[in-house]
Amino acid sequence: MAKRRKDLLAAGVTRAQLESAPWVSPHFGYHRSAQVNDLVRQRILDAVAVMPSGDVVGGWASAYLQGVAYLDGGWGRTIRGDVRVGEPVLLVVPPETVVNRVGITTLRATLQPDDVVECHGVSCTTGTRTAYDLLRLAPNLTESVVAGDCMLHAGLTDSSAISAYAISHPGRRGIRRLREALPLLNRMAASPPESRLRMLCRQAGLPPLEVNVPVFDADGTFLGIVDLLEPMAGLGLEYDGAYHRDLGQHTADNHREEGLERSGLTIVRVTSLDMENEQTLLSRIRRAHQACLITTPIAARWTYHRRTA
Repeated sequence: MAKRRKDLLAAGVTRAQLESAPWVSPHFGYHRSAQVNDLVRQRILDAVAVMPSGDVVGGWASAYLQGVAYLDGGWGRTIRGDVRVGEPVLLVVPPETVVNRVGITTLRATLQPDDVVECHGVSCTTGTRTAYDLLRLAPNLTESVVAGDCMLHAGLTDSSAISAYAISHPGRRGIRRLREALPLLNRMAASPPESRLRMLCRQAGLPPLEVNVPVFDADGTFLGIVDLLEPMAGLGLEYDGAYHRDLGQHTADNHREEGLERSGLTIVRVTSLDMENEQTLLSRIRRAHQACLITTPIAARWTYHRRTA
């Protein structure tokens, strides 16, 4: 963690050393080692180093420290090789507190003791309070659902707890969005891209989808887990993340998909490049769904096991 410059000097570190490559200054008057194993975690710790007493880490940073690796504030992701500009670390601060530091944003709120949990020595908002803030302060409904899915999948809270917390904290900014997102959450969603794809399917007019469901043939043989399934039309949607580019995984995907299609399912595969052009992808999903509905299908020789969301 970053330390005050004066404390480092008092401990024997020279000014020349602090100005050399092995050291960086994340905030004015603070320095730390430039060697970082986890850039996302380090950005959070940089904020904690200058966090006034009584402040609490919230939002995506709280979720990340509690093990939700997908909620990294955008710091850990890239688009076509370029590092994405990440979100600031959110600190939940008492109403009278002012924090003016690069890479930090604040939310003024009075927290109760049961709103706070210690994680690796850092005061963080609990899973339920974190989800409450993420859902209501997200930039749009889709990202609200993404955050909620991640929190539920990690087991840090559930929809009932978030709803109860919202009822006990009425009138806050973004409550309408939280209430809109809550019934759309699904703890079976395995990644943010899957959640975003599910929301795109909703925009495309598809009925609610089954999420990450095991599919079997007529004899009960396991065929595979389908990311998103519209069972009435027999349409499955698969998001191909980076690990699908591995030759072994790609081969296994092909074999699995052939088995699903032989049993009467239609599979649509989606990549990150597809997700960058939402309108084209929306049209593609609609066409695939309509084709499944109007084309005389192969007699369905499959079934699925619904998982409780």
